[in-house]
Amino acid sequence: MRRGEKRMERGSAGQLLAVNTFVWVTTALYAPFIGAYYAEQGITPFQVGVLTAIGPVVSTLIQPLWAYISDRLGKRRRVLMIVTIGSGLTILTYLLHVSFHAFVAATLCFTVFQTSILPLADALVTQEAARQKANFAKIRMGGTTGYAITALVLGNFLKARPELIFVLGSCGFFLLTFFLRLLPEDKTRQSVEIKKQKFGGEIFKTKQIYLVLLLAFVMQLGLSFTGTFYSVYVMSLGYGQFIVGLSSCISAMSELPVLLFADRLVKKFGAVRLLEFSVFMMATRLLLAGSGVLPLMLASQLLQSVTYMTTYYSCVVFISENVQEGKISQGQSRLAMVQAGIGAVVGSILGGCMTERLGVSLSFTVLAAGMVAVGLVNILIIYYINKKRKKGGVIHEI
Repeated sequence: MRRGEKRMERGSAGQLLAVNTFVWVTTALYAPFIGAYYAEQGITPFQVGVLTAIGPVVSTLIQPLWAYISDRLGKRRRVLMIVTIGSGLTILTYLLHVSFHAFVAATLCFTVFQTSILPLADALVTQEAARQKANFAKIRMGGTTGYAITALVLGNFLKARPELIFVLGSCGFFLLTFFLRLLPEDKTRQSVEIKKQKFGGEIFKTKQIYLVLLLAFVMQLGLSFTGTFYSVYVMSLGYGQFIVGLSSCISAMSELPVLLFADRLVKKFGAVRLLEFSVFMMATRLLLAGSGVLPLMLASQLLQSVTYMTTYYSCVVFISENVQEGKISQGQSRLAMVQAGIGAVVGSILGGCMTERLGVSLSFTVLAAGMVAVGLVNILIIYYINKKRKKGGVIHEI
C-alpha cells in the first residue's frame, strides 16, 4: 500500500474513532443524571421506572423501521444524521414543563429518534472497521474514555442547575451530526436482490443468536435496574450529583482493560460463555450497589467492565459476524430491541414495582438472587445441549 493510501486509511479509522467517541460523550451529557433529576423534581420511584420504560417501548416499535430504512437505502450515515438531529431537537421538550405527564410526553418525542442512534452507529462503525481491517475494540475505547471524562466533569458542574443536562444534550447531538458529516458516504452498494428484500425476513445465519439474545435480555434486567435506580439510591442516601458523576466515571473507565483484550476473549471463550460469566458478575454488582456503603457502591461500578462491556462487545461482534448480507443495521437493531427495548422495559417496570414495595436496597439483593438462579439454570441447559450433541457425534460445544 502506498504512503498516501496508508495515510487515508489511518484518517478513516480516526474518523470512526471520533464518531464513536462523540456518540458516548453525548450520552454522558444526560443519561447518568436523568434518574437523579427526576427524583429531585419529586417523581416517585415507580414513576421513574415508568419514564425509563417508555423509551424501550418506543424503541421496540420504531427502531426496526429506522434500521430497515438504513439497510434498504444503503445510506446509513444519512439516516443516522436524521435521527441525531431529531434527538437534538426533541430533548429540549423536557424543559417545557416539570411534571410526570410532561416528562412522559417529552420522553415519547425524544426516544422516537434517540433509541436508534446506538444500533445505527454500531452498524456503520463495525461495517467500516471490518472493511478497513481496523480493531473495533480500540475504536470503542474512545467512547468509553469520552463517557468517563464527561460524566465526571459534568457531575460537579450540575449541582446548581441540573436541568442543564437537556441543553447540553441538545448541543451534543448537533455536534455529533457534525462529526457524522466527516465520514465518507457509504461505500457498500446494495445489490438489486438486497434492495428487493421485504421488511423482516431471515436476518441471521445461525440459530445460536437466540441463546445470545436471551442472555443479553437477562443481563439487561440487571443493567436497567442499576442504571435507573443506582443514582436514585445515591441521592436518597444524601450524596449529590458529584457522586453520581464519579460513579459513572468509574464504571466507564473500568471498561478499558476489557476492551484491550476484547477480541482475544471473544475468540477464546465465545459469546455465550462470556455472557454466562457476565450474569454472575451482575449478581455481585447488584449486591455491592445495594449495600448502602459508599466504598462498596463505588466498587460495584468497577464491575461495569465484566457486566455491560463483556455483554455489549460479545453481542455486537457476534451479530456483525453472523448477519445476512445487507442486513447489518437490522441485526444490530434486534440486539437493541432485546436490550434497550424489551429487557429495559421489564427491568424498569419490575424495578419500579420492587422499589415501591421493598425499598431500593432490598430490591438490589432480590434481583441479585434472581441473577444467580438464572445463571445456574442456563449452565444446566447448556450442559444438556452439549451432552446431547456429543451423543450425536457432534463435538462442537456452545
